[in-house]
Amino acid sequence: MSTTIPGISKVELLRRIEQSHRALRSALEALPRERFTEKLRTGWSLNENIAHLAAWEETVPKRVAAVLEGGEDPKLYEDIDRFNASVAKEARGKTTDELLARWTTSHERVLETVRSLPEDADRLAFEIVEWNTTGHYPDHYGDIGAAVRSSDDLCGVVQTPWLAFRLAIGAIGLPGLEEKTSTGWTYKDLVAHAAAWEDRTATRLRMFRESGANPPGVDDTDEFNAAVVVRTRGRDARDIVDELDAAHARILGEIQTLSPEQIHASEDWVVAIVAGNTYGHYAEHFDEVFAGTPKRPAELLERMREGWRPFRNDLSRLGHLPLSRTTPAGWTYKGMLSHVAYWMEQVPGEMPNRLAGRRGPSPDVDTENEREARTGAERDAHEVVHRLDAAYRAVVDAVKALPADRDIPFLAVGLVVGETYGHFVEHGGEIAVGLPRTRTGFVGRIEQSWKPFRAAIRHRGRSGLGERTASGWTYKDLVAHAAGWIGQSVREMQTHEFSPGWTRETIQEFNDRSVRSHELVGPEAMLDEIDTLYRRLVETVGGLPEADFADDRIIDQMPFYTYLHWEEHFPELGISV
Repeated sequence: MSTTIPGISKVELLRRIEQSHRALRSALEALPRERFTEKLRTGWSLNENIAHLAAWEETVPKRVAAVLEGGEDPKLYEDIDRFNASVAKEARGKTTDELLARWTTSHERVLETVRSLPEDADRLAFEIVEWNTTGHYPDHYGDIGAAVRSSDDLCGVVQTPWLAFRLAIGAIGLPGLEEKTSTGWTYKDLVAHAAAWEDRTATRLRMFRESGANPPGVDDTDEFNAAVVVRTRGRDARDIVDELDAAHARILGEIQTLSPEQIHASEDWVVAIVAGNTYGHYAEHFDEVFAGTPKRPAELLERMREGWRPFRNDLSRLGHLPLSRTTPAGWTYKGMLSHVAYWMEQVPGEMPNRLAGRRGPSPDVDTENEREARTGAERDAHEVVHRLDAAYRAVVDAVKALPADRDIPFLAVGLVVGETYGHFVEHGGEIAVGLPRTRTGFVGRIEQSWKPFRAAIRHRGRSGLGERTASGWTYKDLVAHAAGWIGQSVREMQTHEFSPGWTRETIQEFNDRSVRSHELVGPEAMLDEIDTLYRRLVETVGGLPEADFADDRIIDQMPFYTYLHWEEHFPELGISV
């Protein structure tokens, strides 16, 4: 047994290998394929670089085995330069896909070798691994820089790993961002940390673009990171994610303004700081982030529910009548909801592709979005909401159909996340800004729904109240039970004694009681009663202190007792929204 103490643990070595390998490989694969056969100013083509990396990793298993057996590195080559030249020559007859596959195989064998190493193995065995992985990859960062010809190239190198990193953050879900990572900070802290470094880098790029000088970095990275964590405490996770997206958009914007000469100035300074604070940084934290993503169907379903509930609840509180209005994003609420429903509808059909490790045909996203925005605006609001609910249920069913005891491939997880709770977060803010939050806002919202509701009843006339609706009760019964709920709302707001919670059974009992209590009331008296109750409702809401509209018991129940309730009956009354 060796008495040599390794300088790094096996677990830590595996982590470092995967981080650095992921950063290098994702950057390579993001470059245009036609670039891989071109000779770079660094000497080799990208294809030759890939073959070179694969070849050196192929030497690791045999060399490590020899060290474990005899204590010496057999090296397996006579001359490094000759070995490299031979590998480069051999690569010229291979395709990029073949070379990447070779590197994949050799890299996996290295990982298997490390996993099988005893923790107390000879230090030389660990060194051989490091020489050919974590110690080797940085030698080829310059080749990435040399292959970057334009700002579009550099943006592509950044964006390819960003999409997986950002999708993993989305997969964690907003509630999950409050949980702790393996390093002790929360996922929210990690997101804020990534955002801060991207924002800082965007500032340095702007300063470089304006002055031509290389701006200094942060004096103390630990202090910088600690300050970010302090600033993040107590803040809403949604705001932190928005900051990350804004910082990322900013850094892309700065990259896109740079000329090829600026990108390669000062020995590729721009490429280096972009790499360290974007794709290299994502690779550093990817395992940490990925650990928080749902793996099994039950976990994914729970994250879906966590995202769906606030989105759907806010939509319910918004109601149907405002859905024809324009959102801050410029389309109607109906158009936006049709868009969300459409993309959820694509999930069941695409799921088999993702489970098989591939993607189906790429849709024309802009065309599909434009169509849904246009046709959705023309649909009835009730139809739009019904379609949204049906689309969500279909995704739930698709996830429930997956084997409960197996991990879901991340490609499939990403599909579900992107079209459900990751998408809900994207559009939830549009719904939230439409919700009334003040006395004036609530009074206006009540009046907005009351007018068509009351007009439809008036149109029936007194004699028409005895006719039956599509639901089976009479229009008079409909008015009676609406009056009952208005009265309930007024009582609760005036007394501040709120019902503890309604169930399907207690709601039905209340409805039946309201109808029975008005059996002997004539049509004219029935209409007078609901008009009187409506006036009391408006007076009560208008007389509440502004602070009461921060009381969840009022803003959560009063709308459902009144204007949202009236809108439920719009289809029965022939009111189209």
